[in-house]
Amino acid sequence: MGTRLTVGVIARRVGIRPSAVRFYERQGLVASERLANGYRTFDRDAVKVLSFIGRAKALGFSLEEVREILSVSRTGTEPCARVTKMIERNLAGIDQRIAQLTALRRQLRALTKSPARKPRLEAICSIIESD
Repeated sequence: MGTRLTVGVIARRVGIRPSAVRFYERQGLVASERLANGYRTFDRDAVKVLSFIGRAKALGFSLEEVREILSVSRTGTEPCARVTKMIERNLAGIDQRIAQLTALRRQLRALTKSPARKPRLEAICSIIESD
């Protein structure tokens, strides 16, 4: 059976909270066994999987994308071709969001440079309500 790790031990090794370990278990991304006392235990592979999840999330992969990558990997197939497509899709989304934020920045800067307008009685804030 090998060495089994408790939730607390595996959380410390990976650098996440025990609640995160339990969350990923509920999501089906890592598996545990229960001891007679009800404690969850995990094999050493769970450390690798949880570390991978953390790195993937830090790179912007969604939990659903992580699930897909792990699912492909667990069949013995290398998921890197799918990962490349996911990265390209995510980059396109980032580029779109950057364009939106750049336009928003331009609008906000223009508002700060606009001459002060005479407040209207019915206006909450004439700066925001101006066109």
